Amino acid sequence: MGKLPASPLEVRAAAVLFLLLLGPANFFGAWQVKNFASFTPAGVAATVAPGGPGESDTSAASTSSATEQPISLAALDQPRHHIEQKLLVEDSHVHIPVYAMIAALLSLVIFGLRLSSRVRVLLVAAAFAAPFLDFAGLWGAHLFPNAGVAFGTVAVVGGFAMGAVYTVVLFVTLYQCGLRPVKE
Repeated sequence: MGKLPASPLEVRAAAVLFLLLLGPANFFGAWQVKNFASFTPAGVAATVAPGGPGESDTSAASTSSATEQPISLAALDQPRHHIEQKLLVEDSHVHIPVYAMIAALLSLVIFGLRLSSRVRVLLVAAAFAAPFLDFAGLWGAHLFPNAGVAFGTVAVVGGFAMGAVYTVVLFVTLYQCGLRPVKE
């Protein structure tokens, strides 16, 4: 524990490069959520509520026009798509294992940083709790639409929590593992 800053240059470089590559993936993931659903609890709830538009259509393609249309501020939070149960199952099947692998790899980096045991436990727990909250919120909003906004809040908190864990780990790693030769 805590030996990453004193590790050989190639080990520190691998940890930093992993984190730097994960950053754009997280950015584009957030952008995809913004484009597909919403960053607000009400928007998330509306996106995954049962019986929405296109419930029988499982394809990602839809008809659209290429003309410019005026947009109001109130319309910005309206979901552009609807995630029916079949797609929510597919998203869960793909995203939950990927989230788990990312949390596990972040944990390995966390274990190597010079942090107190308490801080390491907190960061590792948050890395694994974030995806649980995200998908518990999505499924809760789908299964219990009357409490959709509350579950939407859980999903939004989970998504932002994973971003917060990543950001903390990135900055601590960059600070502790500046890519310089280690004095032996």
